[in-house]
Order: sequence, then structure tokens, then C-alpha cells
Amino acid sequence: MAVFSYKGVTSKGKDVSGVIEAPTKSSAFSLLKSRGIYPTEIVEESKGEKRELFSFLKRGPKNSELIVFFKTLSTLLESGIPIVEAVDSFSEDEEKPHLKVFFKKVVNLLKEGNSLSDALKGAGLNDPVVLSLISSGEKSALISKNLLMVASLLEKREGIKSKLLQALIYPSVLLLVSFGVVIFMLFSVIPKIKAIYTTARVELPFSTKFLLTLSSIIINYYSFIVLALLLFSLLIFVLIRRNKLTFDRLKLKLPVLGELLLLSELTKFFMTFGDLLSSGISAIDSYRTALETVTNEYLKRQLFEKLSLIERGVSLSEAFSQIKFIPKVAVQILRAGESSGSLSEMSIKISNYFNEEVEQKIKILTSLLEPVTMLMVGLIIGFIVYALLLPILSISTIRPV
Repeated sequence: MAVFSYKGVTSKGKDVSGVIEAPTKSSAFSLLKSRGIYPTEIVEESKGEKRELFSFLKRGPKNSELIVFFKTLSTLLESGIPIVEAVDSFSEDEEKPHLKVFFKKVVNLLKEGNSLSDALKGAGLNDPVVLSLISSGEKSALISKNLLMVASLLEKREGIKSKLLQALIYPSVLLLVSFGVVIFMLFSVIPKIKAIYTTARVELPFSTKFLLTLSSIIINYYSFIVLALLLFSLLIFVLIRRNKLTFDRLKLKLPVLGELLLLSELTKFFMTFGDLLSSGISAIDSYRTALETVTNEYLKRQLFEKLSLIERGVSLSEAFSQIKFIPKVAVQILRAGESSGSLSEMSIKISNYFNEEVEQKIKILTSLLEPVTMLMVGLIIGFIVYALLLPILSISTIRPV
């Protein structure tokens, strides 16, 4: 059975959309007509390795949606409900089209005899950590426990991401509002004041001349300026993509922000590594899978280079001690975990320690960004007001030209 997404109208003229299972496209068309729906568009959802031209625009399940799915699925399996029936209940009750399609694909693949991890992968879930944990749970008959572990892992990831975003929200909003105010003044207020000064024929100070000239340039050539900015942004994007390793290395050297990025990456790595170890996956496989959570290419390469040492029998703590920017506390805790045979617990402890450090760094970053942003905005707007008001304040003393 294939899965089709459709758009159409009912006999009452109401627009409808959704997904439907049918052997062929013509069968889907007939089935919809029997339900009183006249389809205007029917598209078969690709599966496996098939991809449409703009498949990157298609929505897949968000982490928040997967968290609910895995938690609920774990509860259903614990209650003795067969996995096909449990997943099928999601596809029947789900109203969001992208999730309904996802669940339908998983159900169809499960009915074909695939494992849950293979079915999720075939439906488009490509997170290697999630798939490894679920696969491990299937092999050890601990699937419901590992589903909860996956949900917990995704929650921790979302927590790290939200903390980083929270640190940038206030400064970003402040800069955006300030940018809007400046643009409004350049396009609306300054031209009117310029007309007043032109009529008065007064000698203007340099700051006012500069502001009026800048306003005229932006108003007359704004389309070229926007195009130049877009091209410049595209150039920077291409340079970053081609030299990602270099840029990622520079990111880690930034004051405050660099350490914050490093700690957040290490938090994800050790959290994943510890969870995979505790689920019964070997240290080498856990290490290799945990590497997929690291997005900084420079850090990822440094960690990957130590994998060969670990495979040759070098201890994890010894391998990490050779990476100069890895905090020493992580090496010490790893060494203690290896000595006591509790490497998974110690890895999770490192993750929790770094997570607390991330919170502290975010507070420091926020405390720095807010006054710096306000100072920058205050200086820009203050200069505009000063340049506009200076001739007005001294107009009585300015000798007409």
C-alpha cells in the first residue's frame, strides 16, 4: 500500500486536504470520490531513497513532536499493545498532514516486517543516535525503556538549543526594533528636516551634512544597497561552506561565545555517549554515533582523530587528554569512570557539569550583550538626534548665507 497526500473539494464546495492509503494513484482517486471528495491534486509520498526535487522543503517531525510520540509509544507497548496497532493509532488520530504521512509510512514498513528502527529510517528519520538507541532496545528486548531514553535525550537537546536561543532573543529584538526606527527616520523624518534646512539656507555642521547625505544615498540607491548586501551575504555563506573547518575553528576562539559553543557541543556528545553506553552499545559504536551530534566540524575532526587511538586500546581519558581545548575536569572524571567501571555514569555526569557551565556562560553572555546592544543603539540614535537638532538649537546664531 502506498501513501498519497491529496487536495480537493467536497460536494459542498469545502476545500480539504490530507493523506490516504491506496495501492495506486487511480485507486486513491476512486476511493476519495467514494467518500464525496473530488481531488484536485494527488501526490505519492516518496519512500526509501526516492527524493523529489524540492524534498528539502517538506516538513518532517519536529523534536517536540517526536518526544510526545516516543513517550506515548513506550506507554502503549508497556500496556501490551502490538507495535503496529500502537503506531497505527497515531496515524488515525493525527490531524497534521506531515505527521500523518510519517506515521502511515512507519505503519506500512512495520507491516512489511521491518523493525521499528528500520521503519523510522525508511519513513525519513535520519538521526543516527535515535536509531541506534531504538535498535539497541529491540535487540535487548528493552524497547519501551529505550524509547523513554530517546525522548529524554531529545528533551535535553531541545533544552540546550532553547538556552542558546534565549541568550540571543532580547539583543536580536532590540537590534531589529532599533534598525526599524533608524530606517523610518532615514526615509521619513530626515528628508522633511532637510527641506527645512534647504529653505532656511543655513550653514550646516559636518555631522548634519553627513547624515543628510547618507539619507539621500540610501533613499536614492536603496535597491542597489539591498542587492549588494544580498550578494555580500551570499559570498560570506559560500566562503563559510567552503572553509567550514577554518570558520568553525575560529568560532571556538571567540571570547565567551567560543567557550559557550564548545561546552554546548561537548554536552551533547557526552550526554549521547553516556546514554548509548547505558543501553548496552559498545564504547566504540557509542563514540562513533555520538560524533554525529557534534555540528562544529573542527571539534568533530579532533574527536574523530582520537577514535583510531581508542580502537587500538588507548583509554578514552588518555585520548581526550591529547585534545588541548578539552577541559581537564572532563579528562579527570573520565579517568575515574574507567577506573571504577562506571564510564556511562561518569559521561552523563560530565554532560550535566557542562550543562551547568553552559547556563552560567549564557548568563554572562546575556549580561554582556544587553548593555553593549543598548549602548550601540543609544549611540546610533543619539547621533541622529544630535545631528538633526544641532542646527535647530543654534539657528538663531547662524548667519544666513
